[in-house]
Amino acid sequence: MTRRRTKLALLPLVLLASCAESELQALGTLEWDRVEGRAVVSEPILEILVKEGDRVEAGQPLVRINPRLQQETVARARADVEAARWSLRQLEAGYREEDIQSAAAELEAAAQNRKTWEARLKRQTDLGSEDIVSGESIEDSTNQLAQARAREDAAREQLDLLRSGYREEEVAQARARLAAAEAELRLAETWLDKHTVRAERAGLVDALPFKLGDEPPVGAVLTTVLAGDAPWARVYLPEPMRAEVTAGDQVQVFVDGRAEPFLGRIRSIETEPSFTPYYTLSEQDRQRLTYVTMVDLGADAASLPLGLPLRMGLIRG
Repeated sequence: MTRRRTKLALLPLVLLASCAESELQALGTLEWDRVEGRAVVSEPILEILVKEGDRVEAGQPLVRINPRLQQETVARARADVEAARWSLRQLEAGYREEDIQSAAAELEAAAQNRKTWEARLKRQTDLGSEDIVSGESIEDSTNQLAQARAREDAAREQLDLLRSGYREEEVAQARARLAAAEAELRLAETWLDKHTVRAERAGLVDALPFKLGDEPPVGAVLTTVLAGDAPWARVYLPEPMRAEVTAGDQVQVFVDGRAEPFLGRIRSIETEPSFTPYYTLSEQDRQRLTYVTMVDLGADAASLPLGLPLRMGLIRG
């Protein structure tokens, strides 16, 4: 035997019509733009700078997480930048004058040594023709002269290198290392700043779920701010009313406990229909599609609480 399971579907919105009134009405709830500040690291909460219910400005610090580890990262990044900066300065300045003078002295000494061996070889060659100096002595002097010339050439090349400074490629690499170190420092400082949760927008502090000393996990919501000067209404517009309403229309919003309605203006209407939450419906309306509609309210609604049930009425001309 097959058992049929009854599913409770999401139910559509009641369309309220009053014979004594000149407008149709739809139901919904009051909403605020919620801006959440989250933990970027799992470290203890060091300071809570506001209380629930406080009004805050954009950029105002709300909660500080212990930054000790990130401060060490920033200090290391700053040291890397300083080292890279001095390395670049050294390459751009070239070699020290003392090094150049020392290389010049070595070249002079090598040149004098070469001249000495040239003179000795010449003298031995002259004497060798008279069989006074052996051929082995002449050969040894010839080898010594070759080595002296090689040392002189090496000393000259070293002096030329010092005088010309570092290669352009070395300087370019040093600049690149400095740029990379500065980027790492900026990143480290950005993460350090994120240890202070700030208000992204002006508004009202709605929730501070953690207390001083807590160590929330990464990604945990530390602050919730109801942003903006006024709430807005999320209304479920019944399909029969859809053709009568467009974005920009002025409407009336009724809330319990307030005799007079609040004026609002429709911000947007979703193009695709959806089912309305069950709590806004009567039993006979459970199969009707609705369109989620956003209605902006004025500053006179700023004191209304989040989630307050409401009904919207169209203003008839």
